[in-house]
Amino acid sequence: MSWQRILQVDPGESVPLRQRIQLLFEQQRDTWPALREGEAALHQLHKKTLTLDGRSIVVQANPARRRSTLAKTDAKSVAARPCFLCPQNMPVEERGVAFEDMVVLPNPFPVLPMHCTIAALEHRPQNIAGKLGVFLRLAKSIGPELIALYNGPRCGASAPDHFHFQAVSAGEIPLLRELAELPHGSLVRPYASFGRGMFLFRGSNATSIEIAIERCIAELRDLDQSHEEPMFNLMARYQPQRCTVALFPRTTHRPARFFAEGSARLAVSPAVVEMCGIFVTAEPDDFPKVIAETAHAIYAEVTVPIARVSEMAARIAASGNDLL
Repeated sequence: MSWQRILQVDPGESVPLRQRIQLLFEQQRDTWPALREGEAALHQLHKKTLTLDGRSIVVQANPARRRSTLAKTDAKSVAARPCFLCPQNMPVEERGVAFEDMVVLPNPFPVLPMHCTIAALEHRPQNIAGKLGVFLRLAKSIGPELIALYNGPRCGASAPDHFHFQAVSAGEIPLLRELAELPHGSLVRPYASFGRGMFLFRGSNATSIEIAIERCIAELRDLDQSHEEPMFNLMARYQPQRCTVALFPRTTHRPARFFAEGSARLAVSPAVVEMCGIFVTAEPDDFPKVIAETAHAIYAEVTVPIARVSEMAARIAASGNDLL
């Protein structure tokens, strides 16, 4: 199958992207049983809300996410399987709509409503360098009902060999409810919640936000000491005259309990959706194990401590006179 066939239902750029995505899901629900089943399963999931220090997350038992949660993302394993984001390897029913040099595709194994994968036309590695502007434009085109997401190749991307973003409904994201309570002010600030240290970028000037994020990534590169993209996840939401971006700096992909044996094992693999407050357990037996203190400890284990985040945010803000 070719991209031309994947895009055959796309009415074209004369129709706003958010509207084309809605039409795409309607068409795919009619023609693709896997998507219908995946969306129906969302309504049957076991969920619970955990609260600690006035902050909340939602734990979700979602066995359909087992393939993603347990995915082997080392170079050897990735090379041994066909790329599921290349059109020739997609299900015959799958269709999409174009966005710049990418294609928006419904995810048949959703975590939240309207879960999309936005895949590059070109098969190239997951690396956001040079694509931050695309990411922010995507967020603007689909917001405020949907948010744009990015997983780094070493901390959540189950297809690190094929560049892609994601999008989900904003309505069920716990972190967004927190951020709505914060006063607006500085372009970049540190923020801590439920064990997660993160950078928040807020403003109306997309260019300033993009430059500030690039400076943040440069700071993380110095911290990471790797030739690869530093470890982080991104979330962006556009509302009228305002953009909010959360960057979650990471220290590791999976917590120690992922690799434990017996009853100590907890098969959770935090990616950007988890960072936003939807804590997915793919194994049914793991759902009751996750209490507030457990989730807090896992978040703290896989993210950069807030003290380091604050130091870096201060340096970014101090160099930011040209961003105003």
